[in-house]
Amino acid sequence: MNAPTDWEPCIQRLRALSVDLLDQARAGAWETVTEREQERRAVLEELFRQPVPEAVAPQFAEAVRDTLASDAEAWKLARGEMDRLGDALKALNQGRRALSAYQDA
Repeated sequence: MNAPTDWEPCIQRLRALSVDLLDQARAGAWETVTEREQERRAVLEELFRQPVPEAVAPQFAEAVRDTLASDAEAWKLARGEMDRLGDALKALNQGRRALSAYQDA
């Protein structure tokens, strides 16, 4: 991947995966988010394997900035989902304790 024409499809793929990852996070499709992150990691590893050609450096830098911004939003959404699941787990555990106390009485 030396020529700028080799880099452009990878940069576009990075952008597409980042957009889709955020869209899936907004939809609450966390399994798909995980899949997109794995795909995107492979693209990033390919892109960072060698120095970026000057001809595509601005495109690449912008794609990385956009990826970081979308990741920040996806993390906020994930944190909200983790909090929601934590609350549900607490309620489930409280229900189990109440049932256990009732059965022991």
